Amino acid sequence: MTYVSFLRAECRLVWRRKQNMVNSVLFFLLVIVLFPLGIDATPMFLSKAASGIIWCAAALAILMSVESLYKEDYHDGSLEQWLVSGLSVPILVLIKMALHWLFIALPLLLLSPVLSEVLYLPDNSFLPLFMSLMLATPSLFLLGGIGSAVTVSLRQGGVLMLLIVLPLYLPIIIFATSVTKVAQVGLPYDAPLAILGAIFFVSLVVSPLMTAISIKASVN
Repeated sequence: MTYVSFLRAECRLVWRRKQNMVNSVLFFLLVIVLFPLGIDATPMFLSKAASGIIWCAAALAILMSVESLYKEDYHDGSLEQWLVSGLSVPILVLIKMALHWLFIALPLLLLSPVLSEVLYLPDNSFLPLFMSLMLATPSLFLLGGIGSAVTVSLRQGGVLMLLIVLPLYLPIIIFATSVTKVAQVGLPYDAPLAILGAIFFVSLVVSPLMTAISIKASVN
């Protein structure tokens, strides 16, 4: 096995499991549609809450998609093949995470302009929202992958994964929503974007290593 053959196999695997992608996108849309109906559908309220609604929906959709990220690989023996292939497991993890971000988070990004209009997001806040999504959604996948790998060998590890991942998600959501809030009042939003960028680079370095260690521990 080579990195190229692994990439091709993962692409075919993601396409075979495309229902997971559809479920995540539908969940994202349902949360955004139902939230205003259950709270307040007036433009005055939604214009202030739009970025928070979109971000909470995105975080939940991503969390739902990464919960079973390594489950099938664990049960069909693919993770054992990773360990004996001679390839770097952190790099394999990074390839897998990048593909899942491309197939799951990218559709959410493409839907964000339409949903921003539906939620009456001010025009001057869309670019900051989009930039925060671009910077922070990879971090959500990378950190969620750690929780998925830690609980991969457990039959009912969903609750444990939530306990592991949610504390890691909270700072990202706080700084991501603050980007739009700061932009709405006309202030520079460089600082929260820089923090999101720093979180992304730290996650990019730490997450593949931690995930690889968790996979080795779960398989052995």
